[in-house]
Amino acid sequence: MTFRKSFDCYEFYDRAKVGEKCTQDDWDLMKIPMKTMELKQKYGLDFKGEFVPTDKDMMGKLFQAGFEMLLECGIYCTDTHRIVKYTEDEIWDAINNVQKEFTLGTGRDAVRVSKRSVGDKKKPIIQGGPTGSPISEEVFMPVHMSYALEKEVDTIVDGVMTSVRGKSPIPGSPYEVLAAKTETRLIKQAAAMAGRPGMGI
Repeated sequence: MTFRKSFDCYEFYDRAKVGEKCTQDDWDLMKIPMKTMELKQKYGLDFKGEFVPTDKDMMGKLFQAGFEMLLECGIYCTDTHRIVKYTEDEIWDAINNVQKEFTLGTGRDAVRVSKRSVGDKKKPIIQGGPTGSPISEEVFMPVHMSYALEKEVDTIVDGVMTSVRGKSPIPGSPYEVLAAKTETRLIKQAAAMAGRPGMGI
């Protein structure tokens, strides 16, 4: 019996240093759109106006197209401008060994996130928030508190501060670190003020 380690962040890092070179424009404007058109035609993908297909045959074709897209195109690493490729076995390993459930948040505000199947009657977890949108530091906390006050929202997906102490959080600068720490502190404070101190972020 052979031992095969799962693909992890260290393996990704190593492959991101030696993968095929590619510019962001080539990836965004050539490789992905051309492969998408090719697979759409190959698998006859037509959702007929449905945002999410419910036809089982179409769902199967969409999965096959997505699988083939990942296998042939890989993932683009914007830091190294290289393409990280996966083997078919690695993709199946990730699909078959996905974590089945986990907890977000703590105490009475904790929610259990578990795998749902097609047509599952189990209520999904609702993640609310500005989700990566740029937000000024003046309204950062009130915006997040407005989501925490909604009873239907289980966890917060936060926005990004456009400034901290009046300075731009330039990547690689101390202000980037300060902005990340400040965002976390303000969101936790907003959740606590909304009466949900253990809410997952």
